[in-house]
Amino acid sequence: MEQIKNRFTLKLICEDDCTKKELAEKNKADLGRANLRGADLWGADLRGADLGGADLEFFQFPSIRLISSIRLNNLSENLQLELMRRDAFGHPHPELFDEWQKTGKCPYQNEERFWLFEPNPKLWKPGLPEMTDRDLIIAICRSQGWGIKNYLPKGGS
Repeated sequence: MEQIKNRFTLKLICEDDCTKKELAEKNKADLGRANLRGADLWGADLRGADLGGADLEFFQFPSIRLISSIRLNNLSENLQLELMRRDAFGHPHPELFDEWQKTGKCPYQNEERFWLFEPNPKLWKPGLPEMTDRDLIIAICRSQGWGIKNYLPKGGS
C-alpha cells in the first residue's frame, strides 16, 4: 500500500492508486482570511484562488493579469458590468452576450474566461469597457479591501 503524507503534519493525503485529479481536488488551498501582508506573490499561480477576506497588500502595483487570475467576490454592479464588457470585448463572438442575457445560454462554450467572478446576466448592457486598466485595478482592490503599497491603503479607503 502506497501512501502520500503531508511532510509537516503527517496527515494522509492520498493512498494506493489515487489519481492526480483526486489529489488536487482533496488538497486545494483556501486563502480566505489569510494574512498575506508583505507576502512576495511574484510568480505565484493564483488562478482561481479565493482570497475573499484575506488581509492582502500588494508590495508593487499589480498587473491586470495578476488581478484577473484571482477569484473576485462581492463586486458592485458597475464593476461586474465593466468585467463582463471586458470579457465580451475579448470573446470571438461578443454577440453571444446579448443572447446570454435573453436566453441564459452561457457565451462560453469552448473559450476561456479572462475574469474570475460570478457574472449576473441581468446586469449585461452592450458597450465597450469604460475604465482604464489602472483605474480598474484600483477599483477592484478597493472593492476587495486589498491595499497597494504607496497607492491604496489596505481596507480600500
